[in-house]
Amino acid sequence: MVKRFAVWLGLGLFALLFAVTALPLHASPSAQGQRLRVATRQTLPFIIGQEGEPEGFTAELWDALSRRMNIESEWVHYQTDDELIRAVRDGQADVAVAALAMTPERELAVDFSAGYFDSGLQILVKPQPTRPILDFLTGFFSPALLQFFFVAFVIVFVLAHVLWLHERRENPAFQRGYFRGIGEGLWGVILIFATGEFGDRDLPDGIKRLIVAAMWLMGVVLIAQFTATVTSALTVQQLTSNIRGPSDLPGKTIATAPNSSAAQYLNNLGIPFVPVSTADQAYEAIMTDQVQAIVYDAPTLQWWAATKGKGTVQVVGPIFRPLKYGFAVKTGSPLRKQINQALLEVYDNGTYEDIYNKWFSLGN
Repeated sequence: MVKRFAVWLGLGLFALLFAVTALPLHASPSAQGQRLRVATRQTLPFIIGQEGEPEGFTAELWDALSRRMNIESEWVHYQTDDELIRAVRDGQADVAVAALAMTPERELAVDFSAGYFDSGLQILVKPQPTRPILDFLTGFFSPALLQFFFVAFVIVFVLAHVLWLHERRENPAFQRGYFRGIGEGLWGVILIFATGEFGDRDLPDGIKRLIVAAMWLMGVVLIAQFTATVTSALTVQQLTSNIRGPSDLPGKTIATAPNSSAAQYLNNLGIPFVPVSTADQAYEAIMTDQVQAIVYDAPTLQWWAATKGKGTVQVVGPIFRPLKYGFAVKTGSPLRKQINQALLEVYDNGTYEDIYNKWFSLGN
């Protein structure tokens, strides 16, 4: 009886062990033949369209990858990158396909494929109209130039008194009262600055010659300082009226998308920004002078300046804070390896290059 029970128990354990080892290691070991929920959001020119199957560089690249993985895509549209990350993390989507920058913070929530696009931040501005005459006149009211005029007037006024004290003994023009005498002295100082002479050069007055020479040298110094101050004031005025790179951003009114890489960059520098949720909203803000610049991903700004904003906006300065775009999947998903393998295939057979040239070549 005991022996028979042991035999049946052994057979039962063997059957249970066989059933367990026959089960798949993952609930979904391969995406082939499946229909995946693909989270996306519009970011020109990577994703174009806010419903249904989108167009754009990333959408076309994903279509090439999905054919190699033998899968179908069910597109689900969101408004922000954070919503894409949450959708993948919480299982509401199988993969996020967009212009999604890979960051350490996002890597904690999801897994990323290999990077498929090198990006970075750049600045978009509306070109300022050329106003050379107005800019020149405005430069004369700069604090530095006003300060120079005040100091120069004080120096000339003092020199006019020196000339008056010397000339009033023999020159009748300086003997008609204090105010008229100082007026003649001011005119005399200006003549000395301009010509280096005052009065009759044949008179053997050594003191007067010394005074004239000293005043002429002072005039040379003041004229040189005036030239330098005017040049500096106009240069500063020109620079402060334009944004040419990241170092010019502090103190300017800037727009960008909240919770984006650009927003994080500005927050780290303590630079406030105006949040915009769509490209149309950003374009309206800069064209109506609500903001002076837009900071965002360089490829999007470059494409925008070459298409919708051609002739009205321009991208300035170098690309800063390098970024890489990748596809996001749930942590531990086997889909990551399949995407990477498909990426290598489209790199190798030239498909990636063809898609890239279609959307980013100079001819477009």
